[in-house]
Amino acid sequence: MRRVELDIPRLRRYSADVAFEVYGDLGAGVMDYDHPLPPGRVPLWPAAAPRAGHLLDGHLALRHLDSVACDGHLDTLHLEAEHLYPARPIRFLSPGYVFGRFAHAVRMFDGAGNHDGQSEPVATFTINEAPTAPTFCHRWLADSQTGQVEITFEPSRFVARAGN
Repeated sequence: MRRVELDIPRLRRYSADVAFEVYGDLGAGVMDYDHPLPPGRVPLWPAAAPRAGHLLDGHLALRHLDSVACDGHLDTLHLEAEHLYPARPIRFLSPGYVFGRFAHAVRMFDGAGNHDGQSEPVATFTINEAPTAPTFCHRWLADSQTGQVEITFEPSRFVARAGN
């Protein structure tokens, strides 16, 4: 099994209350926009206070005189995002996939829950690998009358970057 890792950029045009959702087709070929992939809606700036409007939200404390940027300023490499605005992208990890072509789309939402109306960028990945074998397999119970056996095991682990 393989999980796909998506980097969601935090661009300058997104305000403090913007969040995103990732959707997938789960290999079916049709994007399911009714059910976002877990964990659902994710804020781009989880530690930032939402803006209340000009002169209503500490006007002289927000980026004018004495504030510290709450947006990851100088938190990552230069040129990783927009010029002189190095905001680290958010990493999104998909469910585990085995054998197939899987598409993902990202939608942005404002603080009121409105979709931005733009077409969603779609990223498609082809996964071609079998799940790893489970470990620590043990016979738990055996019923000689019914011929049934119960087995305990630890499931396989599958965290990898797409394209590896």
